Amino acid sequence: MPQKKHNEFAVAVGLLGLGFTGMTLVSLIGCSLLTMAAVWTTNRVTTDLLMLLNDISIYGLGLPVLLAVGHFLPDGGPMPLRPKRALRPFTFARAAAVGYAGCMAASLVTNLALMLLRTLTGLQGNSLNSMVEEMSPWAALILVSLVPAVGEELVFRGYLYRKLIRFGQLPYVLLSAFFFGSFHGNLEQFFYAFVLGCWLGYLVCRTGSVFYGMLIHLFINFFSSCVLTGVGEGAVINTLLGAGILALAGWGFVQFWDFRRRMFVRPATGLPQHPVRAALLNPGMLLWIVAFVAMSVINLFGGT
Repeated sequence: MPQKKHNEFAVAVGLLGLGFTGMTLVSLIGCSLLTMAAVWTTNRVTTDLLMLLNDISIYGLGLPVLLAVGHFLPDGGPMPLRPKRALRPFTFARAAAVGYAGCMAASLVTNLALMLLRTLTGLQGNSLNSMVEEMSPWAALILVSLVPAVGEELVFRGYLYRKLIRFGQLPYVLLSAFFFGSFHGNLEQFFYAFVLGCWLGYLVCRTGSVFYGMLIHLFINFFSSCVLTGVGEGAVINTLLGAGILALAGWGFVQFWDFRRRMFVRPATGLPQHPVRAALLNPGMLLWIVAFVAMSVINLFGGT
């Protein structure tokens, strides 16, 4: 029986790793081909068009690969769309502040570590913010804020809930957060995306819905892609914005300290004796980890 449990869990995680590897590969190839076709037909490709082609490649070309591979896995539950336990507006605001505070803390630590690494090695790296600053406001709102907030929550919190919840809430939260973070393909976004993914996955377990995660995700994307990049260089507005960010993050940490006393997840079921080993040391997940490391290295050295 333990061997059967080991195989079921390892096979499920491995197939998902294989699915995300195929999804990413097809997305990258599709985006490259669409971009070349756009250059050939228009001789000029704007940042708005690049982001549009990127979203089309991910959700129109890559996502069907993940769904096709995941079709071989049984569903452990329905897609968590309609809330089973609604959050009051103030409770939702507290939850959103916790998510934002976690992102800020993880992003700060990651940026400091990468800054030190780049100072020591002379690496430049790539910056998503520089691309967002070149986009039109409406394109940034739709393509960087809205589409990823809805699409990523449906995939990483909704679809993975169906495929992983049969092993328990904690494996679902951690594995969905890992896939979410590594899918970004770079170290700058991996850690804060992992932290945010854990919190949003926990909210799915508590509310039975991805709806609140979509709203929190949308707020964070909108704030970082539209607000922070569009305020300009005025000293007064940046000072006020910085104070607001610190206040929101501080309030989020206070709320998390209060939430933690009532946080719980249901015990895992159907796991092997060494679940971490089973999750990581299988061909599909190893392939996905190699792909993530390769993308991170390319991003790290991309600016040199």
